[in-house]
Amino acid sequence: MKLLVVDDNTIVRLGLRRVLEHVAGVDEVAEASDGLEAIEKARSFGPDVVLLDVRMPGMGGLEALPELAERASVIMMTSDDDAETIASAIKGGAKGYLIHGNLGVDEVAGAIATCSGGGTVLGPGVADKLTVQVASVGDKARPNPLTARLTEREAEVLDAAARGMSNQDIAKEQFLSARTVKNYMNSAYAKLGVHSRAEAVLLWKEAEDS
Repeated sequence: MKLLVVDDNTIVRLGLRRVLEHVAGVDEVAEASDGLEAIEKARSFGPDVVLLDVRMPGMGGLEALPELAERASVIMMTSDDDAETIASAIKGGAKGYLIHGNLGVDEVAGAIATCSGGGTVLGPGVADKLTVQVASVGDKARPNPLTARLTEREAEVLDAAARGMSNQDIAKEQFLSARTVKNYMNSAYAKLGVHSRAEAVLLWKEAEDS
């Protein structure tokens, strides 16, 4: 597997390289210091996964994201935890969003494996950040408008996912198997016209706050 690390901070790139040396399946690692260089490198290097910072001099990560997302699975790996930035990254095609902090080899390796396999990863606290644009107090005055397009169980499962719960946690809470939860999620994706958990959660939260 080929990885492209994109960050304007040389120390961050070096640190990620050292982490990736311990990730199974990673064969080659290339680097870029901004979005424009990342696009050029992606064309020649052909990465499977791109670890992309958000804010960089010149062309930033969000500007480069659409083209990079057409060529590889892109995981935003940044210290930027702004809710609007996270939403923009998901809409732009990012398969994952991780916030710098306590990211170790296992977390990075898990994110790479999940995203390269077509899945989506929202790091600790990221799902919660999507709710900060509109705060709700007390009980909801009305159901999420998207519930009209889903079955009751699909809506319950997606609502739990939007609260940051994993499939395993949802399964325990709703007395279902993890496989059944996944099936409900996939069914909801099709009805909502989205292709990933991150897109579904974002759409659900936007509808909830509208």
